[in-house]
Amino acid sequence: MTISKLDDYLLTVKGYFKSKNFMNKSQYFSNDEIEEYQFKAIYKLLNDVCRYIPYYKNLFWEYDFDVSNFDNLNQIKKLPVLNKQKVLDSPHEFISATYALKGLELSTSGSSGTPLKTYASKNQWIIEQAAIWRHWRWAGYNLRDKIAVVRSYAPKNEEPIFKLDKLKNWLYISPYHLSEKNVIQILNKLKKWEPKFLRGYPSSLYVLAKIARNNNIKIKSLKGAFTASEVLTDSYREEIEETFQIRVFDHYGQAEITTMMHECEEHRGLHILQDYAFTEFEDTDVKEEKKLIATNLFNYAMPLIRYDTGDRVIIDEKQCACGRNFPKVKKIIGRSDSLLMHKKGYFIPSINFYTFFSKINEISKFQIIQYTLNDIEIKIQIINENNFNNLKYHIENEMNERFGTKVFINFTDDFLMSEGGKCNPIIQKISY
Repeated sequence: MTISKLDDYLLTVKGYFKSKNFMNKSQYFSNDEIEEYQFKAIYKLLNDVCRYIPYYKNLFWEYDFDVSNFDNLNQIKKLPVLNKQKVLDSPHEFISATYALKGLELSTSGSSGTPLKTYASKNQWIIEQAAIWRHWRWAGYNLRDKIAVVRSYAPKNEEPIFKLDKLKNWLYISPYHLSEKNVIQILNKLKKWEPKFLRGYPSSLYVLAKIARNNNIKIKSLKGAFTASEVLTDSYREEIEETFQIRVFDHYGQAEITTMMHECEEHRGLHILQDYAFTEFEDTDVKEEKKLIATNLFNYAMPLIRYDTGDRVIIDEKQCACGRNFPKVKKIIGRSDSLLMHKKGYFIPSINFYTFFSKINEISKFQIIQYTLNDIEIKIQIINENNFNNLKYHIENEMNERFGTKVFINFTDDFLMSEGGKCNPIIQKISY
């Protein structure tokens, strides 16, 4: 279901208070306290899924997995790793009707080229918000501090590129309109509005920073920036931090609601939030890289147990100076998105294209290939052709507007594949 704006605010407020109370303490749990906390949460989850979730009813029977005998966390490894394709093949098998009807419907960004609809129970969404509030407090954020948000806003024709949420005290800025002329306008508005924090895609904040540097525009009110949804490259971080004289706090999360990581005030990697999920690391063919396997502790609407996130990470074994016992990741492998470019030569965030295609039920797979600023091919695999003409018209109009030029829509089953067999949804041929 789609919750109302009022419900969204109420859940957010509940999350805020949970972060100030319980999550303020749980971040400093000892290893034994963390293990006990995770065990109790997973034991309760397993008892629920074996009764109400079709997939797990059958799986537990097949693997002779008796929840009543579950007495330590390692026993969860008796169950197989769950991959995304299995969920895509039969998503209804993973959904609890009771919790999903009262919860939230989400969509993965589809960075694998294959989007997935998931559900979060309301209690899970409160925990989601609590974890994010806590992260922001690590950066010094206080409730209703001004934030300029360069994401989550796609204005239609004639609509302004700004939108103010007075209750949250957030100024939304369109990431689709980051031409140099518009960015200078944005930066000058921010100088007057005086936000304390920036929030957005790394690529979008990078564009703001680069143009601010080139035009010697200073925003002295800024205290920090929050990035998410794309890999924060070293070059992006350096430009944002040096130009605005702030520190960046990076976030890793998933619409699948399986795991979450946050960068603390020490800025030496991302902490895996063990009061949010139970996370495992499996060996890969590369010695340092580990496969990230995760089980969310509280999402009863669509629980994904031992879910393969599709990401690889490099672990940092050293204890963080911040004093938190959450394990730390040095680097996330495999989530970097190629930047796409508008006809006028400015960057547009690729994550928004994933979101756009994920909301079209007829599309099972897509691939955007940008050869030049004026030569763009979008390969699309569709599930049925009943609405073919309307679908093509809708996609062409949207893509032509986003790129500022006519694109070629190719409905096909033939996609460009890497040597390893991976279908990269974004292929950028332009050198920049």
